[in-house]
Amino acid sequence: MRFLLSLLLVTMTVPAHAQLRAPQPDAATRDAVLALRDAVWRAWYANDSTTFDRIVPDELLAIGWDGGTWNDRGRTVQRMREFAATGKTLRSLAFPENAFQWYGDVLLLYSTYRIAVGKGDDVTTTVGRATEVFVRRNGRWIHTAWHLDAHAP
Repeated sequence: MRFLLSLLLVTMTVPAHAQLRAPQPDAATRDAVLALRDAVWRAWYANDSTTFDRIVPDELLAIGWDGGTWNDRGRTVQRMREFAATGKTLRSLAFPENAFQWYGDVLLLYSTYRIAVGKGDDVTTTVGRATEVFVRRNGRWIHTAWHLDAHAP
């Protein structure tokens, strides 16, 4: 019992964020990956296949916030085109919180997001969480996977 109490006291004196601290990227890597993440989201909503193709490799695995099936790159590009066909556009995009785990050539990015899309005066806002995987290949970062969820704003 004394051991458990001692362990509890020691654990309580260490901040929770320090207990869960993962390897962190340097500032240049962090900034590069955040810019890449922003670019790929904006490319998807703008149906910008040139930018999307540069950032997202063939082996993409994507899980959207709609709870549907897992998507490969082909299906993700198809959904990008379907969105563009609706005539809706990206009105705003924000990532209020970001957390990183960096393991050499693999970087995991956990975020909250807030996105607004619309056509004319009809605007829909979606908020949620994202888990995204970036891999450094041939000296540059690419975006290999994501898993999104959404909840009421």
